[in-house]
Amino acid sequence: MTRIVTAALAALLLWPVGGRADPMDVPELGLQLTTLPAAATKPQLTTQPSGSTVTTQLGPAVLSIYRDNGTEPAGSDVASPKYRASLDARFAHAIDSRSQGAPTNVGGHSGWTVVEARTPGDRETKYACVTYVIVEQHLYRLAVTASASSGRQIGRASCRERV
Repeated sequence: MTRIVTAALAALLLWPVGGRADPMDVPELGLQLTTLPAAATKPQLTTQPSGSTVTTQLGPAVLSIYRDNGTEPAGSDVASPKYRASLDARFAHAIDSRSQGAPTNVGGHSGWTVVEARTPGDRETKYACVTYVIVEQHLYRLAVTASASSGRQIGRASCRERV
């Protein structure tokens, strides 16, 4: 089930524009990446005591999928603002998922997605799309990030499509 969830979200976030890369098993995250475009870099795995992350790049966009090694307490719900506030603190991310975002469905699992575009003083727009989902009591954090200089577009994409 985890493989289906993650592969579906990866396909959604990095919609292929050409050929597809060979499938890649990532047993540390309990998933298989099956629908990445051929132009995507080879996914890199990093492990920490708290969890594992697989990262791949496609042009200016970077997809990272984190799986927490611990299990979430029974009743944990990404739709709960209090729970999302704890995630904001845990990941120390600039996106405020406690008060922003919208519920999503990722392969039949409840998720929460926050999309943000910011242009700080350096005139470079920073894009971020973060989705939290709990699968088999493990928290997954899927993030797509990209930067673009003023006047440079990174393409038309939405990470808030329905899976």
